[in-house]
Amino acid sequence: MENYFNKIIELFVKSDVSTSSQNEFYRWLTGERFSGEKEKALRGLWNHMEEGNPAEVLPETQRSLNDVHKKIRQRYRRVSTKLLRFWQISAACLLIAMLSTLYFTTRKTPVSSDLIEQYVPIAEMTRLTLPDGTEVHMNSTATLLYPAEFTGESRSVYLIGEANFKVAKNEKQPFIVKSPDFQVTAVGTEFNVRVYPGDPIFSATLLSGSVEVRFNNLETSLLLKPNEQFTYNKQTKEETVSQADIYDVTAWQRGELVFKSVTLEEIITALERKYPYSFVYSGNALKYDKYTFRFKGDTSFGEVMDIIAEVSGNIKYRIEKDKCYISPK
Repeated sequence: MENYFNKIIELFVKSDVSTSSQNEFYRWLTGERFSGEKEKALRGLWNHMEEGNPAEVLPETQRSLNDVHKKIRQRYRRVSTKLLRFWQISAACLLIAMLSTLYFTTRKTPVSSDLIEQYVPIAEMTRLTLPDGTEVHMNSTATLLYPAEFTGESRSVYLIGEANFKVAKNEKQPFIVKSPDFQVTAVGTEFNVRVYPGDPIFSATLLSGSVEVRFNNLETSLLLKPNEQFTYNKQTKEETVSQADIYDVTAWQRGELVFKSVTLEEIITALERKYPYSFVYSGNALKYDKYTFRFKGDTSFGEVMDIIAEVSGNIKYRIEKDKCYISPK
């Protein structure tokens, strides 16, 4: 079976892969058929890539993934090394679906409507309306895959990143937001989902209505009430449900930045999504102290860095073109 994966990955990285082929495996990825097997495969590759065990990766697979990395680098030239890793993981998760695409195609499985890929560049946000009337507000560097038309028993989309969903009510066709190891199901409601691959914590916050959250390899589920926030640490397997500050949860939609008791490294990760700058620093430049900040939407990058440097008291920075260099003070 691994040989099939290698061949499919190699096929994908070639420049002559057609748009229709890509659309077909996007369609398959969010489809309901064999969802258990697909989730298991996605989780396995996702975790494997994040753990980074090159010794366990076959040479052919590693070469193909390196080719994917080069393609991603060409598209996202200004993205930092950390975010390039994020896109490599995301690409790998999509690649695994191609095996099943060929499998189904050889059995003359009918192909439904093409899927649409919506990507939000760094330092931008996007609003869109899905075919069923659901309104989506996407945060920086988020990717959403959705069909040109919702058919079947559910309305499924695939999310990487953060987005707010105002779901059009349809009790006969539940709305499902999928990501590796995390899934939120609703009928007619508003909720916020945050599932960045580089972050250890996934979260779902319910603003109105009700949703079902599935996690822990999709084997555990719970229902959220309005104003409740569910968080799940995929490293420690710790789960929490708490009352959320909705104003803070939706701050990103107003362009604001809210940090509550987080490290400088976590802050930098968020700043790389918000502003068109990448950070350069050594491992010992950042300490593990935690900070709380709130920045308005019109705060410039320089103003943000001035405040962070002053409050922390142990770092200095300089900006050169699209790079921000951090060093100990």
